[in-house]
Amino acid sequence: MQHSFPPISPFLELMQSEENTPTTIILRDHSSGMTVTAGQLLHSVSLLRAKLQATLVQDRMYDARNNEGRFIFLVAPPGLEYVVSMLTIFSLGAGMSAQSIAIRPEEMKHYFNLAKPLALLYTPALTEKIEAVKALCAEDNTGSNSKFPFVEIHITYPESSATHTYKSDPSIGSRSEQIGTLFFTSGTSGKPKGVVHSYSALLASARERIETWKLTENDVVLNQKPGNWMGGIFGILPSLISGACLETCAGVFNPKWFWERISRGGVSVFSIAPEGYDRLAEYFDEHIAMLPPARKEIYIHGIIAARFPGVTGSLLLPQTQKRWTDLRRGKPLLNLYGSTEVTLICSMRWENPDYSYMCSVGPAVPGVEVKLVDGEMRLKAPTMFSRYISDDPTQTEKAFDSEGFFKTGDCAEKIGDCYILHGRADIDVLHFWGFTLHTGEIESALFSLHYIANAIVLPLEDEEYQQRAAAILQIKPSFQSKQLNLDTLRNDLTEMTGLMLFKQPTVVYWLREGEEISLTANGKISKTEARKKFFGDGWRCKRSVEVLDLKGMEYWRMGGQC
Repeated sequence: MQHSFPPISPFLELMQSEENTPTTIILRDHSSGMTVTAGQLLHSVSLLRAKLQATLVQDRMYDARNNEGRFIFLVAPPGLEYVVSMLTIFSLGAGMSAQSIAIRPEEMKHYFNLAKPLALLYTPALTEKIEAVKALCAEDNTGSNSKFPFVEIHITYPESSATHTYKSDPSIGSRSEQIGTLFFTSGTSGKPKGVVHSYSALLASARERIETWKLTENDVVLNQKPGNWMGGIFGILPSLISGACLETCAGVFNPKWFWERISRGGVSVFSIAPEGYDRLAEYFDEHIAMLPPARKEIYIHGIIAARFPGVTGSLLLPQTQKRWTDLRRGKPLLNLYGSTEVTLICSMRWENPDYSYMCSVGPAVPGVEVKLVDGEMRLKAPTMFSRYISDDPTQTEKAFDSEGFFKTGDCAEKIGDCYILHGRADIDVLHFWGFTLHTGEIESALFSLHYIANAIVLPLEDEEYQQRAAAILQIKPSFQSKQLNLDTLRNDLTEMTGLMLFKQPTVVYWLREGEEISLTANGKISKTEARKKFFGDGWRCKRSVEVLDLKGMEYWRMGGQC
C-alpha cells in the first residue's frame, strides 16, 4: 500500500528515515508505553488523515485548494497521539491549534468564536471533557459553535511496514505559504490571545534549534512540555526533522521519574523551568544524595552526560545555576530565552559555556535582530509570528514599533554579546520612590538567607510611593519556630547579603503550613495570580500581610542621593 505526503519537512525526513533505517525507534511515548518507527508514524498519519478528511468532506468543511487561515483544534497530551494528529493537520494544509487538556469548556467556546476551526481532534481519554464542550456549544442560540465535527483520535499502525511504501506528492495538502499553528498565550503576563505562525516560520525555528543543539540521529530529546504551548511543539519538530529520538512523558513526569530516566542514560536535550530544577534538586537531596556512592554516581553521571540541559520559562537565579553547576561538576545549565511570538530568541551555547554572568541568556541566535529601547527588548526575526487573534483587532499593529520591531515587554541589558533578562516590565521591574528595582535581584538575595525555602517578589501599587516590592516567603521546616517578621528579614538582608535598603521588600506575606506558590502546567509561576491570591485589593488592611511604615523613613537612609 502506498501512502503520499506533502514534499515538506518533516515528512521528507521521515520518509528518508523509513527508507534508510526502517527499524529505528523515532518516538517513545513513556505515558502510553508505545514506540514507533518513522514508517509506523507515517502510516498512522495517513490513516488518521483519511478519517479526518472524509469527515470534513462529509460536513462540507474541507476544500483542499483553500485552507489558508483555517485551523483544526487538537486536545491531547504531548505524546504519540499528539504527534500523529499534528502531522495529520499539517498534511491537510490546515493550521494546528493545540489546547490545554485542562481547558475549561467556557474557555474553549471562546476560542471557537475567535478561530472558527474546521474541526476538533481529541484523545479518547478526554471524552468526558469534550462532551461538556459539546453541551455548552449546543446551548448557543445561533448554533454557530457546533457546526464542525469532533473527531476522536485512534492510532493504528502495522507491526511491519514491509508492504507499505511512502512517497511525496506536491498535490497533497500542505503548501509553503500555509498557516502552521495558532497558540494561545498562557495569560501569565496579560489577557490570553491567539498567536499565529506561518509554517515556514515553524520550520525556520526548528532548524535553528537543530543547529543550536547540534541534533543528530544519535540524540534523544526528552520533551515534557505541554503541547498547547510553543515549548511543546519546539521539542517535537526538531527531533522529527533531525532524526533524533523524541521521548515524551506527559502524565508520568515528576522528580522521581525524571531522575530514574536520567539514571538510565542517553538523554541529550531537555528544558525545564527554574522552579522545576529547584524541585528536582530537592528530590536529589532527599532521596539520592544518601545512596551508596556507586549507586549515587549513576544519577550524577546521567545528568552530567546531558549535552543541553535547558532553562526556560522564567528568570534563572544564581543559586539555582550554582547548585546545578556543582551537581554537574562544573558544567552549567544552559539558559535560553524565547516567546510565543518569536520562538527562540537567545541561547547559551553548550560548546563553550563560559559566560561572564552565568544567568545570562547568552547571545541572540542567528537571524534574530535585537534592539534595546529604554531597557525593553525589541526584535525582528524570520521566526516572527504573523498576527494575533483576539477581541482587539488592533493588537497586532500595536505590538510593533515604527521600524517593524516587535515590542516584547521584557526588560534586559546587554553585556558584551550576551543579554541579561530582568523580567516582564509589568511584573518584574518596579518603580519605588524614584528607584528602579528588579525583582530577580531581590529574589536572589532572599534565597541566599539560610531559612528561606521559597520566595517570589512582585510589585504592589502604592499611591504615595508608586510601587512597593512585596515578597511571598516560605520558611524551611527546621526554622518554623524562629520568630520572623519584616524587620528581622530586612536586617538579615542588610547584614548577610548587603542588599541596599531601597531594594528590600517593604511588604511581606509569610506562607502558612499547607499554603504554597502554585505553578502552571509548564512549571512557571504566575505572579499575577499570586498577587491576587495573597494580597488582593485591600492588602494594606489584611492581618496576614506585614507592611513597613515608610512615613518615618528618610529617603537618604534608603540609599537615595541627597
